[in-house]
Amino acid sequence: MTRPPNTGPVTLVTGGSSGIGAAVVRRLHTDGHRLAATYHRHGERAAALTADLDAHHTSLAFWPADLADPDVPARLVQQALTRYGRLDHVVHCAATIDTTPIEQTTSSSFDAVMRTNVTSAFLLLRAAADQPTLRSTVTISSIAATFTGPDSAAYEASKAALSMLTRTMAAAYAPRVRINALAPGAVETERSLADPGFPRAMLRQRIPLGRLATPADIAATAAVLLGPDSSYITGQVLIVDGGLSLKLT
Repeated sequence: MTRPPNTGPVTLVTGGSSGIGAAVVRRLHTDGHRLAATYHRHGERAAALTADLDAHHTSLAFWPADLADPDVPARLVQQALTRYGRLDHVVHCAATIDTTPIEQTTSSSFDAVMRTNVTSAFLLLRAAADQPTLRSTVTISSIAATFTGPDSAAYEASKAALSMLTRTMAAAYAPRVRINALAPGAVETERSLADPGFPRAMLRQRIPLGRLATPADIAATAAVLLGPDSSYITGQVLIVDGGLSLKLT
């Protein structure tokens, strides 16, 4: 059913200018959500996405945001309230990836990853949950939270922490707010497409469904978790990896 304009649920999407975040913005806009979205370094992508989806700027607003700044999450919630008067959902996609080997990882770089990937989620979900209209949230974790390798210690630790944070906050805010996470596997994003060393062929062979995920695959699952068909699901970290983790156990 198509809603009249400007009456759909209001959703805040962080990291919405590229990759999974951009796909979430595109999917939820198609589903009738009014969107407040953020970008960090890709303002041109945010502008292009806005021009494509909402040239009249009635149901999509993009704002620059550095989620490593602890003052930003609460400010984003207030900006969404100022723009739309309510907040129904949050999808937290903003993250940083650090593939530095352990012996080269500094304490400051480790802390920077944790601030962006974990602390920001804690502050954002807590601020959002203070709003009586909030109904559900989705954070983007990773199968790297469980299936690890020799490098990316900060990133993998941050995703493990994010998964547990999701479960803890789900317990704290039930029954009013449902809080879940997605754990994607290999996803074909701008980053992977630009990386000549990305092991695409190897991954295709190992993934039982025979292909990498598209950002739209992850966005579609996020849309389901936000909606009423998932009204009895909270505190879950849903793996969306085409079966890759079956080959990693």
